[in-house]
Amino acid sequence: MPDGREVDQAELLDVAKDEDRARSLLRALRTLSDGPDPKLREMARGVLRGDLTAQQAFTDPEYTAALFAGAAKVRRAGEQRSDAEAREAGERFGEWQQARRTEEEREDQGEDEGTSRTTPEQQPTGPWRHSGPGALGGSRPTGGFGHR
Repeated sequence: MPDGREVDQAELLDVAKDEDRARSLLRALRTLSDGPDPKLREMARGVLRGDLTAQQAFTDPEYTAALFAGAAKVRRAGEQRSDAEAREAGERFGEWQQARRTEEEREDQGEDEGTSRTTPEQQPTGPWRHSGPGALGGSRPTGGFGHR
């Protein structure tokens, strides 16, 4: 955090259960800490500062309501997209995933060499920052998560 100490991956293992998920959770918290939703920003910043544990944050009724509201918004936007918008968003998501993999490989190499991790300002913005219905991107769910 710009204003002080930030938790590290090890401190998130009680919720994340393994290092890859802890790294992903840390990235998500960094993204939420600068996001548009004030309740999610408050929650993410609290966890990142160590003011509350991830377990406390994810079991707090106000924070979980904010998380589910955000997920519902993403779902609705995905359902309202045209097939062309879904294909375009899927392509952007693929590009974003590749950039993320490249970043993770660099981080893994940096950890081996003892270099510092990226700052929140260096984090990729993600596919949801692109245009489209509700300004959300990403690929349309398939398989068991598709239209009923």
